Amino acid sequence: MADELDRAISDTLAEMRTATSEHAGELGRRLVDLLDRRNALAASHTADIGALAKGIDRAVHALDDAASSAELVRRACERVAELCSADNVVLSRVDGDRIIPVASFSADPDTTPALPAEFSLPACSPEARALETNTVTVGSQVPAELRDALGANGFTIVPVVVDGTAAALVHVGTPLDGSRRHALGVFAEVLGGCFERVGLESRRDRQDALLRESAQRWSSDTEFDAVTVRGSTDLDAEHDAERRLLDPLTGREADVVRLILTGASNSTIAAELFITVDTVKSHVKRVLRKLGATNRAELIAKYQSTTR
Repeated sequence: MADELDRAISDTLAEMRTATSEHAGELGRRLVDLLDRRNALAASHTADIGALAKGIDRAVHALDDAASSAELVRRACERVAELCSADNVVLSRVDGDRIIPVASFSADPDTTPALPAEFSLPACSPEARALETNTVTVGSQVPAELRDALGANGFTIVPVVVDGTAAALVHVGTPLDGSRRHALGVFAEVLGGCFERVGLESRRDRQDALLRESAQRWSSDTEFDAVTVRGSTDLDAEHDAERRLLDPLTGREADVVRLILTGASNSTIAAELFITVDTVKSHVKRVLRKLGATNRAELIAKYQSTTR
């Protein structure tokens, strides 16, 4: 629209250079009208950008206090729908060549969308292009598995990068224009960072309880059963021991260890940290090598020995 107005203004100015005096007045009125329309369009565009910026700010703040990956996923779907003025959103994990839907949102209060079945990543598809280029991509042919959730009138997808890997895809049930595509891309970057951070900070109390339960399962020491409420000195000592154990590790490796200490399986860790099972396996191998443990049981024993 803006390009069309610019061309019309340019053509009118060219006509005015050779117009007769009688025709010049008409061209002048046309030029004023075109300039008013262009200014109104620019003002509307500026207002839209401002509204999108506020929408991104609201969406980001909605993620701040999510206490788990599941809560983060639910809020993300809701905020994407609001940000993009879309009725339907599906968020999926990417595990190798498989797309695994984990949450589906509908703006219709009378509709409870069923979670779509997982499906293979189609070669040369918009999904494949989005993952390859790490960009927001618009598609016209909705995958068959997602049509009940998204409809069949086109869609937009964006990858979510977690720990350097495109670990998720967000499908929005409408083709988005340039401004909203950009807003969706910004939000996806923030969401990836939130998945990287969610964990110990927002779940410290739950992790402490799980660590105590893990110690009870893996040790015959009854001291844990005898102490139901630990004092601050005991907690400080355990945190110091944890810090010494985790010191050689990266932040993500430390997250994996904390979950291992709770007895979590690879698939549970992958779902909690929103990474693939293969990525979890790679982290576990590096963790065991760095900490000098041959298996999980030995790693847990090392942790227990530092807290006694």
